[in-house]
Amino acid sequence: MGHEVRHPMLARLKLALQAKGAFKAARRLDMAAIYYPEENEAGVRSLVLRHCREYGIAPEDIAGEDLVDSLTGGVSLTPVFAMGSTHPRTGCWRLTEIERIALSARLLGPSRFVTRMDSRALEPRIRLGAYLVVDTAQELPPTAARPGLAPEAEGAAFALDLKGEGLLVRLTRYDADHDRWELAALDRSVPPMVVPRGADGCRLVGRVVWVAQEF
Repeated sequence: MGHEVRHPMLARLKLALQAKGAFKAARRLDMAAIYYPEENEAGVRSLVLRHCREYGIAPEDIAGEDLVDSLTGGVSLTPVFAMGSTHPRTGCWRLTEIERIALSARLLGPSRFVTRMDSRALEPRIRLGAYLVVDTAQELPPTAARPGLAPEAEGAAFALDLKGEGLLVRLTRYDADHDRWELAALDRSVPPMVVPRGADGCRLVGRVVWVAQEF
């Protein structure tokens, strides 16, 4: 795929996952290489901790003794990544940490990350400023059951990496007849979008599985 992990800590983690037989999780690390440059040490450490916790890997084998204490307790401080940050060369979404929040460890599997909603597109369901947990292992939006029905009536909240814009969260469903994603907002001022599956510059990242916000 052209995205083999180069960060030494992630490379060791990938080998450990393969040794455990967790081949799907190991393959996801290749894609994570896009979003975790070597200078993003905090993001890499957080990713390693989540995988160690989920797959029973000794953290000292991956990153040294200093990570052991970080795994204790039921609450984890996890990075929150900006939705609007893009790579200056590729235009793809880039993991840029803006803060850290305390979340229960049960919410933070190795395939999950936290972002913060930066638009009103899905209000009142998801408000501006809401914290979102996105699960990258859930890659398939629901298929449109009734083609004549508006996408917002059937779609699920998914995050998409749209070139030049960063991460978008929209109500998403799959149109099997035309092999495309249909993206909808609840805010009528935000126009719907139709994106062919596999279109250059657009990648489905994962499903929003948890929301924290004030009502």
